[in-house]
Amino acid sequence: MPDDNGQHNAIIETDRLFIRKALSSQADIEMYHSLWTNPQVMTNVGFPNGLKTSREKIAEQIADQSPSEYESLLVVVLKDSATPVGECRLYRPDDKGISRTDVKLLPEHWGNAYGVEVKRGLLEYLFTHTDCVAVQGDPNKSNVASQKMQEAVGGKRIGEDVYRFPEHMRDYTCDVHSYIYMVFRTDWEKRQS
Repeated sequence: MPDDNGQHNAIIETDRLFIRKALSSQADIEMYHSLWTNPQVMTNVGFPNGLKTSREKIAEQIADQSPSEYESLLVVVLKDSATPVGECRLYRPDDKGISRTDVKLLPEHWGNAYGVEVKRGLLEYLFTHTDCVAVQGDPNKSNVASQKMQEAVGGKRIGEDVYRFPEHMRDYTCDVHSYIYMVFRTDWEKRQS
């Protein structure tokens, strides 16, 4: 396998994927630009016309991120081709012991169950590297595929939420109506045995 596919920098490895920190490479910058400016992807998180950003801003964001894997930009890479297919994030547990994750994939890679594979890897990482009691996901109510991903990894729907952007962002955003899913450590541990 070529060294540039993420194998040596992998934080998480699944059957078909590596998850690694974003690099200041042209491939990573292009993937983020394609992902974040895509209305198909970003409508689900409140940006119906995509995120207004530039390759330069993305490069700065990658360069300025912390050395930790938590709250950082993580790239999802296909093992067999070294192709970046999306991003994900890990969040440290909050004061209630709840961690969060985020998964976004480029539309051309939807329908391959990569999201479920990524989410399983993120759960395993959080439950084996932190003391979190649960991991939360909050898919948009209209994003049925993301809801199915949460359920496929053992997520239980426990509520609903509406995120409203600050007033100064209202011209280019929309409210995000979401379901709240939790994967509880106790349930995850039972499934591992």
